Amino acid sequence: MNTEGRPQLAMRAGFPPGEAKENWAILRALSGEMGNPLPYDSLARLRGALVSAHPHLGEIDEVPKNDAVQLERGAFAPEPFGQAVVEHYLTNPIARASRLMGELAAGARARSGLKVAAE
Repeated sequence: MNTEGRPQLAMRAGFPPGEAKENWAILRALSGEMGNPLPYDSLARLRGALVSAHPHLGEIDEVPKNDAVQLERGAFAPEPFGQAVVEHYLTNPIARASRLMGELAAGARARSGLKVAAE
């Protein structure tokens, strides 16, 4: 599903290396180990079950009809919006574990107080 609400079909770009499995196969195997196996033994059967349960998912690249009711407009708070991202280079755990991203963040902090030519 994309941000417009259009169901999209993703095709495999490559095969998992070694003994790695696709996500659906991992969940299927895990459900079997837990004593309640999911009834899907292929990606095609899983997609078929999803479309049976939620027919709009079968309408690939179509925006489903939406009967949403518009909300009443409320008042905005008088305070300005704050900055959502303070450390751009450290926004996720992988970046925070990276030495390079740490160096970039430190450089950005060091430059933040400097005036630029237009100031």
